[in-house]
Amino acid sequence: MAFLGKARKEDLIILARELGEEVTPDLKIIDLRNLIVASTNYEMEFVKELLNTVISQRTEEAEQRKLEQRKLELEIEERRKREEREFELEKLKLQNESFNSAGNGSSRPKIDFLSMIPKFDQVNNDISLYLILFERQAQAADVPKEFWASHLLSLLPYETAQLVAREDVGISRDFEKVKSLLLKRYKLTAEKFRQLFSKHCKSPTATWKDFAYEVRNYFHGWISGLDISTFDQLKELIIVDQIKRRVPPEVREHYIDEWSQLNNVEKLTSKLDDYDAVRTKRDFHTSTPRKGAENRAYPTLKQKRYPEQSPKFSENPKPEKKENRSTLICYGCGKPGYIKAKCPSCTPREKSSSNSITLYTCHASVSPTALLDIRIGDIHGRVCADTGATRSIAGELMFNSLRERGVDFQKMEVTMVLADGSQTNMEAYTAPVSIDIEGRTVPIEMLALPKAKGNRTLLGTDFLEKSGIVLDLKNKSWYFCDKPHHKICFKEDLDVNSLQAAGSIIANSCQLREDEGTTLTPEQREKMSCLLEKFDSIFKPGGDPTPYAEHHINTGNSPPVAGPPYRMNPAKRELLKKELDSLLADDIIEECESPYASPVVLVPKSNGSMRLCVDFRKLNATTIADTYPLPRMDDLLTEAKSTAYMSTLDLKSEYHQIKVHEADQDKTAFICPFGTYKYLRMPFGLRNAPATFQRLVDKFRAGLKNVFALSYLDDIIILSETFDQHITDLQIVFERLSLFKLHANREKCHFARDRVKYLGHWITANGIEVDQEKVSAIQKIPVPTNVKEAQSFLQTCSWFRRYVPNFANIARPLSNLTKKNVQWFWGPEQQDAFETLRKSLITPPVLKQPDGSKPFRIRTDASSYALGAVLTQGEGPEEHVIEYASRLLIPAERNYSTTEREALAVVWAL
Repeated sequence: MAFLGKARKEDLIILARELGEEVTPDLKIIDLRNLIVASTNYEMEFVKELLNTVISQRTEEAEQRKLEQRKLELEIEERRKREEREFELEKLKLQNESFNSAGNGSSRPKIDFLSMIPKFDQVNNDISLYLILFERQAQAADVPKEFWASHLLSLLPYETAQLVAREDVGISRDFEKVKSLLLKRYKLTAEKFRQLFSKHCKSPTATWKDFAYEVRNYFHGWISGLDISTFDQLKELIIVDQIKRRVPPEVREHYIDEWSQLNNVEKLTSKLDDYDAVRTKRDFHTSTPRKGAENRAYPTLKQKRYPEQSPKFSENPKPEKKENRSTLICYGCGKPGYIKAKCPSCTPREKSSSNSITLYTCHASVSPTALLDIRIGDIHGRVCADTGATRSIAGELMFNSLRERGVDFQKMEVTMVLADGSQTNMEAYTAPVSIDIEGRTVPIEMLALPKAKGNRTLLGTDFLEKSGIVLDLKNKSWYFCDKPHHKICFKEDLDVNSLQAAGSIIANSCQLREDEGTTLTPEQREKMSCLLEKFDSIFKPGGDPTPYAEHHINTGNSPPVAGPPYRMNPAKRELLKKELDSLLADDIIEECESPYASPVVLVPKSNGSMRLCVDFRKLNATTIADTYPLPRMDDLLTEAKSTAYMSTLDLKSEYHQIKVHEADQDKTAFICPFGTYKYLRMPFGLRNAPATFQRLVDKFRAGLKNVFALSYLDDIIILSETFDQHITDLQIVFERLSLFKLHANREKCHFARDRVKYLGHWITANGIEVDQEKVSAIQKIPVPTNVKEAQSFLQTCSWFRRYVPNFANIARPLSNLTKKNVQWFWGPEQQDAFETLRKSLITPPVLKQPDGSKPFRIRTDASSYALGAVLTQGEGPEEHVIEYASRLLIPAERNYSTTEREALAVVWAL
């Protein structure tokens, strides 16, 4: 609730109304905070995000109001000045009319005309626009043109007026000549006008009418300076301009003296063709290598990377050159053909500095190439292992995809050492990433070169050394240095360069990963891979919904429910637009008109990207519940016996594989800044969605004859005693998945393992273990400071209570704090209970799976506060724990005698 303290009263009022609460202006800030926290729609993370949006929008509106106020003030000031000028102009007209009626029309008008026009500022004013303004004002004031030049001189700066004063009297009194002189003085030639016309931008304080006026005058100055008077001349001018825009800078510099005069298409193109002809001839001669080039100390790129290709121009070297070269001897080591400064034996190549990178480009079209499949987060890519690159470099697609997922790249400048030995400075970006390859994770610094051409991502020697990968180019394979007998073939090149979205590289999905089938022989691994390749279609994304299920939304006679959309900042609007485009492309949603409307929110995923979620709480409140039960997790864990071969399947976007009944699709409508859409497939967040999906999974599992498979929603586990039986079981499961048109997420599937994670536990050959990732989160929970935090801690620990003996008795001091009418007090007893529970989960016991063919034994115990029991099997040293259980005594049971409590423990345990 502390985050509400930064909000103003106006923010809290908007926030409360967004949550559907009635608000009156007389409420105080503390009342508004309590009203928000007590709202039925209150969820801390959601409300926090909504409040940030409200504050952000209020700040933007305040800035907008300031800008509008400033603009209004400027308009008022401009209007005042315009009225003053109009007044002076009218007064000047009256004076001129009076003067002309007296018969003295050739006399000079009164100087009041000068007050209508501000003096020219050569720093802030444009001379061309100023002269146009002067002409219009002079015409409006009926000032005779023979006086324009003298009036203009009085408005110019002293040094500019001196420029005109140096000219002959005839020129200084001719306005057109003075105007031409000024334009030339400020270098406003026809070419300058063209540049201004092409590149001029609107000033932030100017209006679009002002901008159009300026551009029109620049265009007029351009064609006037070139004496353009017909449409054909104008057409010729525009074509010339387009050609000039595409001419390289070095060509422009070559014709710099006459560039502005080249305004004829024929003349310009003849000049450019002549230049290209000369340059082509020069390049042809300079590209011919020196004879005897085959004896040079440093090979070319083609020689170094692909020795089977012969370098060009290497035939018939002159013997004289060869003999001259052979007379050279290194005085450091005696090697012929080199001087010591160039000798590779005496002068080893220095290592690249931190900002100097050696790079040999790996082209997608060249074969053979060491292509490997990797994964970074949810991005799968086929990349090139390049021993000629000292750093790993992300291609353009990889770079853009990583930035979209929130990877923070830092800008830097690096010196690139190219394959020919030349160096160039380039703008680069770098960020730490973790690359997953064959079940291993390798953290490296990934470099990105946005201005470099090509999409191929390169893995340099920095990655190869850190990962321990050894390339076997002769056999077109690679392996980890600690597993030389486990070789992996190079991948085939793809039509795409380097990168595909998750799930696109299906060929790699059909191979066993390194963490799968670790106990299998090479023949068994091959057999398993063939099975996956045979059913690769179930791992492909998309496809039609399953024909074996349809989701219904039964709202009875309830009227349609609708609500306003939640506020969303511009950044999230962009993310929302991308999500909508993706869902529309996959035929999961479509635009609609519906009386129902639920708001949308964007929720961050674990990988940093955003998930589109719809707030269906109002719709769910009117939906009649589907009572189809979900299986009990503890029952599934008890049934999941340890076997030699275990595989888990995770269905991809499981809810989206089920169609929504056509009559109920309008009820799924959601509203957002881009319109109203409805779901064609079952979305997340609906009240009865889990029941619909579990019913489908149970129907699917019912047809798995003689296959030991368990399922909880989209998590399916297949258990087999032998490898051959496991292959048969998986084939039956895959065939049924194909029949039901269900698709699996290969990334989250695990095959032929002796240890699998299922429902937050590890099922191993020794029994069931706690998932240490879950337990580590408990170890980081801080000491509770209120009842709500204590309840949260106990609920989290209760998930693992079957692993902790006397759990209820240990947790009793904390449980007492959560009771009604108990004052909060945290003392040594509560602290000891808190620490004991956390320590008990660090090294919990491994629970054996029950064996129905052997007898069970129950051991019970009772204290003044709690009951405890343990279910075991085996005799003597072979006895092992199946499960622990405990609970607190209610007040009436605490009055029992010791014998009665012991008997109660036995009855309760049974």
